[in-house]
Amino acid sequence: MIRIVGVQRSAIPEKEFVLLQNQGSLRLKLRGHVVVSDASLAAADLSIGAHAFSDEELIPPGMFVLLFSGSGTPKWAKTKENQLVYYAYMNRHGSVWDNVPGAVHILSTHHTFTERPPALLLR
Repeated sequence: MIRIVGVQRSAIPEKEFVLLQNQGSLRLKLRGHVVVSDASLAAADLSIGAHAFSDEELIPPGMFVLLFSGSGTPKWAKTKENQLVYYAYMNRHGSVWDNVPGAVHILSTHHTFTERPPALLLR
């Protein structure tokens, strides 16, 4: 399961981030996870402080995701400690988490419904 392990609030979007980690024992697809603030939920306005991942990346157990508020190109990279991290970006021009008080949550895709094509009739 992917969990938030830290939030760095900053007035500079390129220095502001949410740190996530796959704390489960299986690789998990990042797509469909949503990082959202209490303020965004209370106002029913996801433009205030929310990000839905569209990245198809699989996050291995124990690995991290750094979600920056600013702009950039998503990529895998290694830290100074040789730890693998996936860098993701919200591509916002201003700070997100610095402007919204309260907690930040991650919503996952535990249950998904997909329409299936109708069964073929056998004659």
